[in-house]
Amino acid sequence: MTHLQAIAFVMFVLLTVAIAIDLTETLDEVRAHVAETGQALPLVLAQYLSYRAADIVTRLLPMACLAGAFVAELLRHQRMENVILAAAGAGPGMFLASMLWVGGIVGGAQVALEGWLRPAAVFAQTDLGIGSYAHRFRRGESGPRWFLDGNRAIRARVLRDTNPELREVMVFEGVDEPALRSITQADRAIPGATDQEWILENVVVWSPSGGQVLFPVRHDRLVLQFPLRQAHLEYHDIWSFYLPNAALRQIATLEGTPKTADGQTAVARRYLALFLPGVFALLGASLAQAARSGRLIAWWRLLALGTLGYVTLVSVKAFWSLGEIGTMAPLPATTAPLVFALILVMILQIRMNGLPGRR
Repeated sequence: MTHLQAIAFVMFVLLTVAIAIDLTETLDEVRAHVAETGQALPLVLAQYLSYRAADIVTRLLPMACLAGAFVAELLRHQRMENVILAAAGAGPGMFLASMLWVGGIVGGAQVALEGWLRPAAVFAQTDLGIGSYAHRFRRGESGPRWFLDGNRAIRARVLRDTNPELREVMVFEGVDEPALRSITQADRAIPGATDQEWILENVVVWSPSGGQVLFPVRHDRLVLQFPLRQAHLEYHDIWSFYLPNAALRQIATLEGTPKTADGQTAVARRYLALFLPGVFALLGASLAQAARSGRLIAWWRLLALGTLGYVTLVSVKAFWSLGEIGTMAPLPATTAPLVFALILVMILQIRMNGLPGRR
């Protein structure tokens, strides 16, 4: 219970600081929204802060677990709980069992936050029209953008909406050849009836006829097969870890696109969210235990071990980024920091308590 209380307190402090910083940047937007819509300021503020809280807690819960468990172990040492338990015959197994219980609770919370609460909160904030997400993820037309598939390329404006489409479409065939095989121009492209099917409307196809000169042929509609799904446009230019589960599955299961690695890394993150905060809670507690020198705390060791824990936590996001851009495979990118943290815990526990059966 001490560990959970400390984690909750640290999370509250981090959330309060983050919200305070956020409000210094967005309070004017909140007031402008109130003036424009006529809603009550407390209602809009509460709505906005609840969305921001879901996002902030998702990002900072592993940090709160690391720092909270670290502080909890120092408090237990100060109250001599570890000495009393050791005198009563309690071994390290009791500590590990309690941390497993803590890890299950915070892991369940992280799964809910990563998979459901944060995606819902981020896009609710976007619809509210306040804050950085509202500016970055707002619905509407953007572009022009390029999409590549082998020797084909599409240049178009993207309508990012619940019914997305491509506008002012140009399809170039044979981009890796000395001369283009054809250029297709269309007013827009909308999703077709089957997967990766796009309907081009008001089309002009420019293709050579007996030479290098391109001649136009008009069509009312044409069907284009291209490795894009509706979710790619509806959430265009948005990192996959923000997306709802259904859209994320569409992106992650389509192989060979620039978004595949990003989507698959986000899926791996959601599966491993069950273990991430618990592993760092265990690491934080083990680092604090390793800072003891008899009944005293070696403060220089405490500082060094705390820094090591923080660097390990920061490496998680660094490895995630490598997976998102395709430099590392998604599974190694998401598991490597957790494996390193667990190995570090094992080393610390064996150094302090010895190998099982040899104590």
